[in-house]
Amino acid sequence: MSEGCRTDEVVEMLRQEALFELPHDFGAGSDLFELGMDSMAVMQLIVIIEERWGVALGAEDASRENLGTPEKLAATIQARQ
Repeated sequence: MSEGCRTDEVVEMLRQEALFELPHDFGAGSDLFELGMDSMAVMQLIVIIEERWGVALGAEDASRENLGTPEKLAATIQARQ
């Protein structure tokens, strides 16, 4: 498990995991839901986050406020570490 979670780590993880197609200009402020993140991808993402950062997110965390962009996702992970 890594100490902390940075936005660039989240961007890289999303590129590596390829849960949905990402554009070439994908970055910290990209809207994951607009890019095609669906409920199945959210559930997979929650599992990956727990495995990688040791943070358990629940269905109540699956919102644009918490997971909408890599930046928001990194902040959510940091807040729960």
